[in-house]
Amino acid sequence: MRENLQINAPSRHHSITPPLHRSIIPAFLCVAVLLACLLDCFAQRQPDDRPPPLDPIEGQRQARLLVANLLAQLPEQPLTNQGVLKIQEAGGKERDLPLTIRVLPTSSNWLSIYEIATNNGPSTGTCLTVIHNGSHPNQYNLIEPGLNGDPATRTLTGSQVMVPFAGSDFWLSDLGLEFLHWPEQRVLKKEMRRSQSCNVLESTAPQPAPEGCARIVSWIDIDTGGIVHADAYNSHNEVVRKFEPTKFKKINGQWQLEEVEMRNRKSGSRTWIEFNVKPQ
Repeated sequence: MRENLQINAPSRHHSITPPLHRSIIPAFLCVAVLLACLLDCFAQRQPDDRPPPLDPIEGQRQARLLVANLLAQLPEQPLTNQGVLKIQEAGGKERDLPLTIRVLPTSSNWLSIYEIATNNGPSTGTCLTVIHNGSHPNQYNLIEPGLNGDPATRTLTGSQVMVPFAGSDFWLSDLGLEFLHWPEQRVLKKEMRRSQSCNVLESTAPQPAPEGCARIVSWIDIDTGGIVHADAYNSHNEVVRKFEPTKFKKINGQWQLEEVEMRNRKSGSRTWIEFNVKPQ
């Protein structure tokens, strides 16, 4: 996640490397830390071993506490990660976009920046800056190449952030974890996912578009607060997109995130991010 960063395998306690555990910066980055120590074991409980669903009122109470805790997490130092945004269309055509991800803490908030480079240099590509203000709404500033080649800057709010980033299957709202700011939250149950004990959080969009994202169900690790898996549903209760980490690499005895994926089940396309993982 940054220059010279080692992504350490987590313990089952809360003493995980602070910059990674205490920030819920891009979901696809946090997941690496959560799964690293259990990559060799993906067995899930059998249906008769699963605990019963939570009472709705209790689920809402637990969700308020969970979301408040997640939004309160802050990165402790700047982080930078280089990678490639790889987009595969339904017909199989692929394109690669160089991607730089930065995290910048400030005295009052923190920023996550996603920048696509072009042949003319990074300043002419798409750049999304998400300003995180704890429990207050995120602010999204998007820079895109204009028709005349000059960059166009927009500040986006509400449903405006429910759009693809650089033509990929990752939406702007995904990169800002916007679903944590939706008013209706509920913990449905506790469940094992990829050998992690998780809270299954249902987040319902306040005013979903007919074919947009109506709710997100995410599996959040109970010990570390990171997202292990997430499904996005439309208003017809159909899963339209799926997020999951897909590849890890063991370097110097430590597991590091190598790839994450977002699949669009409606269009048949998929996008994955390959990180530049190498020995330091």
